[in-house]
Amino acid sequence: MTMLLPQFELHKPTTVEEAVALVKKFGSDKSDFLAGGSDLLCNYKWGLNARPNVIALNGISSLHTIEPLRLGACVKLHEIASSETVARSLPVLAYVAKKVASVLIQEQATIGGNALLDTRCHFFNQSYFWRTSLGYCLKADGTRCHVVPKIKRDGQLVENGNECFATNCSDFAPVLIVLGAEYELAGPKGTRKVKASEFYHHDGRARFVKEPGEMLVAIHFPERAKTLTAGYKKLRPRESWDFPSLGVAAAIARDGKGKLEHFALSVNAVDTYPIVFNTHVNQYLGKQLDDGAIDAIAEHVKTTVQPKLTVPMEPGYRKKMAAVFTRRLLKELAV
Repeated sequence: MTMLLPQFELHKPTTVEEAVALVKKFGSDKSDFLAGGSDLLCNYKWGLNARPNVIALNGISSLHTIEPLRLGACVKLHEIASSETVARSLPVLAYVAKKVASVLIQEQATIGGNALLDTRCHFFNQSYFWRTSLGYCLKADGTRCHVVPKIKRDGQLVENGNECFATNCSDFAPVLIVLGAEYELAGPKGTRKVKASEFYHHDGRARFVKEPGEMLVAIHFPERAKTLTAGYKKLRPRESWDFPSLGVAAAIARDGKGKLEHFALSVNAVDTYPIVFNTHVNQYLGKQLDDGAIDAIAEHVKTTVQPKLTVPMEPGYRKKMAAVFTRRLLKELAV
């Protein structure tokens, strides 16, 4: 079945101010921002929440800058993977960029697009024809969730017509969180910064704290990020292509005696948002990251995550592998 792009008006601003003015003119419900397009345009072809106005950001030069502690939202993944500046200051970002999708997609996709990746679900990421068979879903055109059709309310099971459980499958989101990144946003109300750890919603539809009409301008990192030892582990069916069915990111710093001075941990692709474990792992500050601590943390991660049947691989398997990947990653960082 051939899937063609729907008709829309393409706008090409050359400054952030022009882009914000356009979304203010058309309304956030009638327009979308387009960076690399590797996710958005696929959704449009599937008839998923397409809008009549698309605002292309590629012509805004300020969104393409690479600095040691700042990345423009439209920097492409292959640029991050090959950047000497990134390799010197934040090498984990280059590693993650090479793990996203395929080499071809890395040439098109941007770090901003991956950070703002739409949540994914078996019942959402399908063609319009496929979705008609079930009567659509909460995230697009429908009134019920097929993943969790009933939820408990006041002690009784009722139809789920409000909560969307589509999964956040961004590779970069958990890594940006553990590095302490902040997102610089621009919109009709001005500019602001939001911590990556506070940006994502526990809601498969709302997804972010980003307000209507706001666009991601840049990602900022604290000076401390350059001193951290950070890593990322990704579980996916095919190493050459797929979104993560599980993603684990961690960052640590140790003193001269090998005791933890900083510890951040985030797990993604198991819920509607990247789960942040910083509060739990803070109890290990001032201690050695030994095998006992690593096993306890891995078990806590396994107990906490509750993946749903929204992405490839069974929830039970992903839950078990959350502990396995956490253990593997922390052992590597602790060397």
